[in-house]
Formats: sequence, structure tokens, C-alpha cells
Amino acid sequence: MVYDAAHGQILMFGGLGSGYLSDTWVWDGTGWTQLSPASAPPARSDASLAFDVQHARVVLMGGTNASGTLKDTWYWDGSNWTPR
Repeated sequence: MVYDAAHGQILMFGGLGSGYLSDTWVWDGTGWTQLSPASAPPARSDASLAFDVQHARVVLMGGTNASGTLKDTWYWDGSNWTPR
């Protein structure tokens, strides 16, 4: 989970429920909304999220899923995930 300063909201990705999740959620200060971006990282838990101030975007790195440790990086632009 990370604060997306460019869009003024909290962003949450992935998690672990009955399986690994690839959900993208935002909190706008009053409620959570699940988004359906055109592309998204593979399902995972334990990913790291950070806000890149210089480029005004969220960066997602790594995590784990049923395949093991993930070593990928993704950018969030407020509406879609892009692999790096």
C-alpha cells in the first residue's frame, strides 16, 4: 500500500486471500474502489510499493506468488500498470 501523491489517494495492489490476488484498489479518503486497469502485474503478495516523486508515479517491485519470488517492476500512472 502506498500514498499516490500525484492522484491524492492511497493505492493498494495484490494480497493473499483464498489465493494470490492481482487486485488494484484506491482509497479516496471516504471509501475503497476496486479498479480494472487494462494491464496489471501478475497476482502476488508481499510486493513493495513506493511513490517516485521525480516521475510522479507509483512503483511496484517484487513480491511472491505460487511460482516463488518475483523480481519484476511495474509503474502505476493513475489508471494503468506498465511493466518496466
